[in-house]
Amino acid sequence: MPELPEVELIRRYIDSQVAGKRIGRIDSLLPRMWRNTTAEVASQVLTDAVITGVKRRGKYLVLSMENGTLLIVHLKLTGRLIYRSTPRTERFDRVLFYLDDGSVLAFGDIRTLGALYLFASSKDIDLPGLLQMGVEPLSTAFTGAKLYAMTSRHSTPIKVFLLNQKYVAGIGNIYADEALFLARIHPRRRADSLTEKECASLHRAIRKVLRDSLERGGTSFRDYRNGEGKAGHNQEYLAVYGRAGKPCVRCKRILEDTVLGGRHTVYCSHCQK
Repeated sequence: MPELPEVELIRRYIDSQVAGKRIGRIDSLLPRMWRNTTAEVASQVLTDAVITGVKRRGKYLVLSMENGTLLIVHLKLTGRLIYRSTPRTERFDRVLFYLDDGSVLAFGDIRTLGALYLFASSKDIDLPGLLQMGVEPLSTAFTGAKLYAMTSRHSTPIKVFLLNQKYVAGIGNIYADEALFLARIHPRRRADSLTEKECASLHRAIRKVLRDSLERGGTSFRDYRNGEGKAGHNQEYLAVYGRAGKPCVRCKRILEDTVLGGRHTVYCSHCQK
């Protein structure tokens, strides 16, 4: 599933290409991708609407219209939002937004798990996953002290804590594994067992792995593509994620694999305490 770096990279490119453009028409090739409305209503509301910008909250993309309407995109596991300078359709395209300059914004999804939502204004948003979103890890509001205050109230394993979007927004399986390895913290450690010093270290690690991935274009294995349709190359630098059974980059011992919170978790039992 695309995580914060991947969704942010999509946001940056899409925003740079569509802000100020008008939606000419919408072609919903798979109408059920609209989750809280119908394709017909979406077409009526968004046709002739001017896109003012694209923001991100956690793993959600929020496209704002000049009339106050919000188009919210959740990519889920295999969703894509790609801008094309010329109007063409590709395999797995589900909803196409044709813009007034002849370009097209394409929402595609191989497994159709993603979703499009339409809201009249920000006050009308009723998505629990978005409304209950935790602190953005790259924001100034996210500090080591705040992380310590949050973890001290939870006995769940720290890996499970990091995956819970109600606490920290946008972190998924990849960057939770990578940050915990970088901070030398075992993924099964109880969140409330972490010291202030360890939380400070984990805070730095989280921000580093996210920023590094942004600089490398995100992590691409099979499905992720940025807003331009290009793959990232952060996968070439991963220390633990997807490397179960291989030597640890630090100590050369074999990395172990377990399941936490329903997700595969890779770690080094020697380096992570």
